[in-house]
Amino acid sequence: MKFKGFLFIATAAMALTLVGCGDKAATGGFANVNGAPITNAELLEYLEAKQTVRASIQGQPVNVQVQDTLAFQAMQDLVVRKLVLQMAKKEGVAPTPDDVENHIKLLGDVSPGYVKNLQARGLSMKGIKDQVEVDLAQQNLISKGITITDEEVDKYIKDNKAEFEDPAKADMYWIVANNQSRPEVDKALTEGTKFTDAAVKLSLDPEAKTTGGKFGARQFPTGVPLTQLGPDFRAAVEKTAPGKVTEWVPIPNQQGMFAKFSIIRKTEARPQEITESRKKLVKRGLAVARGQQTKDINEKLQSMLKEAKIDVTDPALKDLWKKFEENLKKSDVTAPGSASPVQGQQNKATGQ
Repeated sequence: MKFKGFLFIATAAMALTLVGCGDKAATGGFANVNGAPITNAELLEYLEAKQTVRASIQGQPVNVQVQDTLAFQAMQDLVVRKLVLQMAKKEGVAPTPDDVENHIKLLGDVSPGYVKNLQARGLSMKGIKDQVEVDLAQQNLISKGITITDEEVDKYIKDNKAEFEDPAKADMYWIVANNQSRPEVDKALTEGTKFTDAAVKLSLDPEAKTTGGKFGARQFPTGVPLTQLGPDFRAAVEKTAPGKVTEWVPIPNQQGMFAKFSIIRKTEARPQEITESRKKLVKRGLAVARGQQTKDINEKLQSMLKEAKIDVTDPALKDLWKKFEENLKKSDVTAPGSASPVQGQQNKATGQ
């Protein structure tokens, strides 16, 4: 039973709050390309039809197919968020604004870069607060009536030391190449081209030109945990000293594609400081885990979804929602975004 999940925050819906992060939607523009604006309407229309996403798998960007569309999944998640908050209010366990503020402070005490790192990924403070509110509501529903003692917290920490350890990290850059382009990269590096310059010019990673080839630049700004790497990547990084470059490593699930890493610095794994704030998170995690043994809010969410009056007016989403409702009434389809009340807490409190 692991509780690192309680040092994590965000669901699929949170990842998609970029649609409304801050006041960009109100201003009607998200970006400007040589004087030509990308408007709010353009972005939303594009999301309504977008069927692929770029995901990070074993520390590398991969395009994957989504079920239905990205916008429809976001709408499903947002519907469930509303229902969770309504359920918590009905049962008298809805978090207050002070609860939300205090929990964000708690997460910040444990990981000082928590808010900053999430904001660097495009999340507004409002978006962070909204998701924390939903997470607390889920946790309160499950842990209602359960008490965890300080002794239980201390015992759990003592018995699960590996969970309270910051993993080894590496700050590094990479170049992605195929069989045809590898010789050109090797030639440039041999002739003295800086690794980052070669990455910008030659890497097949679509983000190299904006990140300078920094590996995990957005997701892991303070260094990539080696535990997040696939076996081949990890082995190559572990045996390469800082200031050196790895050999070419095959990229899993991408035939004919290879990666080469330039290691800048490494940090060893180290025990976390067991502060009172961390203990509070562990206590909450233990309460939720115990509650999950006897409570299943998914069943209630299923019932609420079936009974709720949900009026979808957007033409691009209306038919998809109608089909979903029909399937929901015919079967025991799991409420979208609710496979587990804490499953969505997938990004570390550091925002990584």
